[in-house]
Amino acid sequence: MARSRLLLPVLVYLGIVLAFVSYTRLNVAPGPDRWPAVYAWDPVSGELVQPLQQPAYQTFVLESWLDAEMPFVPVLAVPYLSYLLIVPIVVPALCLVAGRRKAFLTVGAALIVSQLVLDVGYFLFQTEVPRTTVPPDGLFGTLVELVRGNDLPFNGFPSAHCAWTTVGLVALWRLRRRFPRLCWPLMAWLLLVFPATVMLQQHFLIDVYAGVFIGFACYWAVMFVVEKPVLTLPEPT
Repeated sequence: MARSRLLLPVLVYLGIVLAFVSYTRLNVAPGPDRWPAVYAWDPVSGELVQPLQQPAYQTFVLESWLDAEMPFVPVLAVPYLSYLLIVPIVVPALCLVAGRRKAFLTVGAALIVSQLVLDVGYFLFQTEVPRTTVPPDGLFGTLVELVRGNDLPFNGFPSAHCAWTTVGLVALWRLRRRFPRLCWPLMAWLLLVFPATVMLQQHFLIDVYAGVFIGFACYWAVMFVVEKPVLTLPEPT
């Protein structure tokens, strides 16, 4: 009995790890077999958005005028990196500690499903965020270099950080009465991930909006399949 209860968490966490690996496998410049390498042109001038690189590749750059006004804030590398511990590990574990195995399965499956949806986008519509700012010296500059060294400027649209963070926030919101002293600070901390993705030059604003949408959509879709909530209308007064 104990083994059967342990099997589900192990499988879910393994699925989350494999989903993250799928992200890293696509976090490279698109090869000549990827259609963005051929069809990424400026609709006004008809020219390629970027000069071809060596080795040759072509990506989309989704920068808006507002993105160009965003400051570079190295200290936000701290919440940006901490999300890797909080969202895929701590949040599902809190569901288990609370005895909500279906909620745990919902979180885990939502993370996996959302990443699979994102992977389709990364394969078919590969974007790039040019890194124009040099990190400063010191601890926070080192953390920015750590981020950039392990996360190349591809896989931008939609933002996986924002999608997974949204899943984590919804799950924490549902646990807020069970762990109020823990969930509220964690939610406040995770909210910093959204500006961090833009202010570290990892994403553009449109990546954030799309990532939040993917996260919400996948979480609620999975919840209705796994937990089968009963929706009732309020009694007329």
